[in-house]
Amino acid sequence: MSKDTETLKHDAEVAQFRFALIAPVIQGLYPDASATAYYKRVTASPLTLPDGSTVTYSYKTLEKWKSQYNLGGLDALMPSVRSDKGISRALNDEAIAEIYRMKEDHPRMNATQIYEHLVKESFLPSTVSVDSVQRFIRHNDLKSARDPNLRDRKAYEEDEFGKIWQADTCYLPHITEDGQTRRVYCIMIIDDHSRLLVGGELFYNDNACNFQKVLKDAIATYGIPDKLYVDNGCSYSNEQLSMICVSLGILLLHTKIRDGASKGYVKN
Repeated sequence: MSKDTETLKHDAEVAQFRFALIAPVIQGLYPDASATAYYKRVTASPLTLPDGSTVTYSYKTLEKWKSQYNLGGLDALMPSVRSDKGISRALNDEAIAEIYRMKEDHPRMNATQIYEHLVKESFLPSTVSVDSVQRFIRHNDLKSARDPNLRDRKAYEEDEFGKIWQADTCYLPHITEDGQTRRVYCIMIIDDHSRLLVGGELFYNDNACNFQKVLKDAIATYGIPDKLYVDNGCSYSNEQLSMICVSLGILLLHTKIRDGASKGYVKN
């Protein structure tokens, strides 16, 4: 396995580990009185990382991951795409988490207002300059005020074939065969850059087994993609698919809950 593949596999495992910790909050399924109470409970004891090592996190770290996920999806949870890459380490982890929270809750607050809040609430000492906060917001694409309820649909595509494949299921009309009327499903995989349909087949069932067959045939024909982008349906969100992607070094990305429209290329 090449170094790049090993790195991608490691990053995918870490991103999925982090997502698993914050998923109950994202999906609103935590049993605790509040999200903060949930974060504090799960970080009360050391956690085991995918490589077997253990680490103790502050609950604010999980709050930061949740904000990062809301802003950038699973990609933002990958360790190789650190939120503070290239930015002065004058900002501690708690301050960074609070910046993400403030921009999520109050997207129109500017850097100066956020800086004043960080100093007032003791997230930062007054010796840290406002420039540090301004640079962090600018470098992490948090500058533009956005309606938090409006999902951005920017026209974007990868720059090479195989960087990302998108998969989805299309519901086709019912057909009658041997006197039995059944729904037909078309499971497809499309390359993000070229728009080439790298995999596709008709089935009577939309399930994990059929999708994995389409994926296997596509990989056998076109090679292993860097990323696979799918929704949260049972065909695409299951332990077996996660294990397949990790073993092949594919980063498995899921749309946000109830946001299947973000995979518009396949539907089109």
